Amino acid sequence: MISYFSNELTTTRQISDLRFGIPIILGSNGTYEMIIAIEPLNEETFQKILEYNNSSDLKPYLAITKNRANFLKARVYDGNIARLKLPTPISFNWIKSTADPSEDFEYPLKGPYYSLREGNSNISKVAINFCKKAELLPAALIVPINSKELTELKKSGFIYQKISKNFDTKRSSDNLSLISSGRVPIPGGLNSKVSVFRDLNSLTEHYAIEIGCLDLSQPILTRLHSACFTGDILHSLKCDCGEQLSATINKIQIEKSGVIIYLNQEGRGIGLANKMRAYKLQDSGLDTFEANQRLGFNDDERDLSIGSRILKKLGINQIKLLTNNPSKITAFEDSGIKVVKRLPILSKETKENKLYIKTKKDKSGHFF
Repeated sequence: MISYFSNELTTTRQISDLRFGIPIILGSNGTYEMIIAIEPLNEETFQKILEYNNSSDLKPYLAITKNRANFLKARVYDGNIARLKLPTPISFNWIKSTADPSEDFEYPLKGPYYSLREGNSNISKVAINFCKKAELLPAALIVPINSKELTELKKSGFIYQKISKNFDTKRSSDNLSLISSGRVPIPGGLNSKVSVFRDLNSLTEHYAIEIGCLDLSQPILTRLHSACFTGDILHSLKCDCGEQLSATINKIQIEKSGVIIYLNQEGRGIGLANKMRAYKLQDSGLDTFEANQRLGFNDDERDLSIGSRILKKLGINQIKLLTNNPSKITAFEDSGIKVVKRLPILSKETKENKLYIKTKKDKSGHFF
């Protein structure tokens, strides 16, 4: 099994490796840890890790988020994550069922759980962050490695290339690049242009849709919209996203100009696969936020500051914002975009989306 390690300036390849089920190694100064994302972990890889671990004095453990740990009744000593000791013998099914809540209602949880308290948790926190960026379940198997073992692993071909020492995953202001722009005719007769921006760390692409002729001396009618495959494409009745997107386009056409920032952050940033996991949990009675927390995520994993960075690249510094979400107003104003006016974007409440809308109102303060 071969693992590739990217250089110290980027984490893109490491995140990609985790998504493909390939272990990565992080560390420095004689302290290293092998990271394996739980979601793509298979029996073959698991057995190879066990073979290695049988000859090591260092014990592997499972890193999960605070939200998941709270549900499992596991103690949290490391801020927003918990490090769980593995049972003896180490069980593939135990690891999978602890990390993945999809079977929580069908099968009893495999507790009690015992959390690690000593040692440095920094690499574990990075591992969870990488899993989130890869849109995987936020859970990782962590295998400590010393310098001697690292050398032996390299000789055996188990790993190769450079170990990443710089694993600061904070977003910088210059990691968003304009890739291309093109005219796209849409109904209504107004000229429109779509610009594609790429996050150079995660390679995720986000879009700016400029409709009509923008007068940058005036506040621009703006909608910050997160991708919703089920709502925007399938017109799902479970949410109001598709209806809000259509209403935005109609409003811009009436006003003759405006911009839509379309962020590829499905399911409040957890990705479509995890969103479908959350939907299954919602079918059992949980609301949107409760389902995300059961999966181990925060209520909202989106990076709304991307919208401000895109607007600035378009030369837009003041806007009239179409939103019901106070967090979007805060995100723009905190990053230097002046929100001159908030305009509501209301949708019809139905029996299918009633709980969804109520949850947004009660738990995140949406204006309705």
